Amino acid sequence: MRRRFKPTWLQRKAVRDNVIRMVQSGTVLDMFRRAGIPGDFEPTDADFRLESLHPDRFVLRVALRSNGHVPRSYALKVYVDEFVARVWEHCQRLAAQAACPHGSLSLPTHFLAEERILVFPWVDGPFLSDVSDGRKTALLRDAARLAAHLHRLPVVPEEETTVPMLLDEVSERCERLRTNWPATYPLVEPFPDLLRQAATFLDPATPALVHGDLATGQFLCARDRLVLLDQDMFGYTDPAYDVGHFLAQQERRCLLDPSVREHADEWLAAFSDTYLAANPQVSRRNVSFYWGLTFVRKVYTLCRRDPVTAVSEGPLLADCARRCLSEVMRPE
Repeated sequence: MRRRFKPTWLQRKAVRDNVIRMVQSGTVLDMFRRAGIPGDFEPTDADFRLESLHPDRFVLRVALRSNGHVPRSYALKVYVDEFVARVWEHCQRLAAQAACPHGSLSLPTHFLAEERILVFPWVDGPFLSDVSDGRKTALLRDAARLAAHLHRLPVVPEEETTVPMLLDEVSERCERLRTNWPATYPLVEPFPDLLRQAATFLDPATPALVHGDLATGQFLCARDRLVLLDQDMFGYTDPAYDVGHFLAQQERRCLLDPSVREHADEWLAAFSDTYLAANPQVSRRNVSFYWGLTFVRKVYTLCRRDPVTAVSEGPLLADCARRCLSEVMRPE
């Protein structure tokens, strides 16, 4: 699980420079032609749109046009380092598995190794995070079934990520917060010890393939199915990790957005109950542990991205973390 990758200044600059180069006339068309994409028609020109930009990667939407043909759209995911090869290998293993009846995985069809690019068919539709109407509960149930299916796949992508590894990473984040945002550090100061105490209550768990960054923003609501995006954070650990992460992210959204707050209990139960019915061997206690761990992580993320907002929102997330960890340590 790629828990922490900090690009150098030169790598960050390379990402920005590469965005500019990629949208220059002819660059992408030449790449596609050399790779034989799409294969059954000759693209004559293309439109581009930058969909997302991160320090170590970006996603470019490309619409290819050819005389007499309907445009075809692709997503180009462009990386700054050779980690892209590991993602490609992992996606190839996933592609060899049986399809999920409750949705699908967004997987690349081509790997342009020299350019560190994965090519995906473009999928239209809103993110599940942007759906707040009457469809939401049913979609959350489908998302839970799709996650459960992923966790049952017989894929071992790497060595196991253990609980001590995750606890060490959270402790490191708390230390960085103390150094960089000392005024906010009291919010997280007790959590490294509290998490280690709660970890002694965890139920035994068989490791499984996990998504590693499961949240509503990773699901697209296509016309006839849910599509799970972004396999970059894949790992091998207790599947409760994914479930707890998803629930913390969903609760955080409900907590901070008054327009959907009243739906929190319904939406959280829709996902958790459906998932645990599909994978009953996953421990509810362990889910609560990773739910709380995710909230602790998000206090750090909030301080790093928006220190001003962290003053008001950080205490809310810390309270949620305490609640989750108290449930872990509650006698049955």
